[in-house]
Amino acid sequence: MMTMSKSSRIPVPAPPGVPAPTTASKKRRRLPRNASLIIGLVLTTIFLAVALVSIFYLPSNPNIPVIRNRLLPAGTPGHWLGTDVLGRDIIAQLMVGARTSILVGAGGATFSLILGTIAGLAAAASGKMTDEAISRGADIMLSIPGMVTALVLAATMGSGALTTILALTAFFTPSFTRVIRSAAIGVLNEDFITAAKLYGRGKIFVLARHVLPNIAGVMIVQFTLYFAAGILTEAGLSYLGVGVHRPSISWGMMLNEAQQQVGVSSPLAIWPGLAIVLMVLGLNLLGDGLRDVLDPKLARRAS
Repeated sequence: MMTMSKSSRIPVPAPPGVPAPTTASKKRRRLPRNASLIIGLVLTTIFLAVALVSIFYLPSNPNIPVIRNRLLPAGTPGHWLGTDVLGRDIIAQLMVGARTSILVGAGGATFSLILGTIAGLAAAASGKMTDEAISRGADIMLSIPGMVTALVLAATMGSGALTTILALTAFFTPSFTRVIRSAAIGVLNEDFITAAKLYGRGKIFVLARHVLPNIAGVMIVQFTLYFAAGILTEAGLSYLGVGVHRPSISWGMMLNEAQQQVGVSSPLAIWPGLAIVLMVLGLNLLGDGLRDVLDPKLARRAS
């Protein structure tokens, strides 16, 4: 019996009235997803670059008052976004605020990812009792408002960046645990996991060699989304006065200081608010774009 090679297969014609898909049309369908990824990557990279530059260079010291320069308007030479009520440069504060906000948000998301992955894999791969204990523990932690956790930590440890990171970790870890557990259970039910067990592979080997690589896409996407949520949460805590305080600077703390000048110098609140919006938007677009790229089902659907 003769077989046809891939190059000699007869193409199946499209139904009458339906144009055959072309390479250009497929690229156009992929464009919105690629645009989200590119825009999110550009915005995130810009803020990360600003945070990195702030370590080595600042236009002025953002904590030293210069009363003669107080409330300068945007566009003033040497202070292109103006100054605050004590004459401190807004650009310098935004640069340091980017570093602090990104550090706190990334720190909370990273610790939550590590702890949530360990707990989620343990719940998925262990027996029913361990799974129930971890799952119910996560449910109990999720029932406690994150703001209450932050206030308790601030009252016992004092407010600051470290306290905010711990509050974010306690708040985000249960959600990470549930997501990782669900993804890991889906992988553990696959046939190749059964084959690995028949070959005598241990539980830790199966989790490290087969499960983790197959849920890496979920982990990356969740990290970007909770990174954005961490920046928003930190901004809210600092705005309420239980987050970052001087000499550290964050965008939420800048909003807290600017609220007294609304109506007198409203741009003081606009600049940090705009920075928060753009950073969170960039991370969310990046997460959506990465999900479309890393999820094989969405990739097949797009093609």
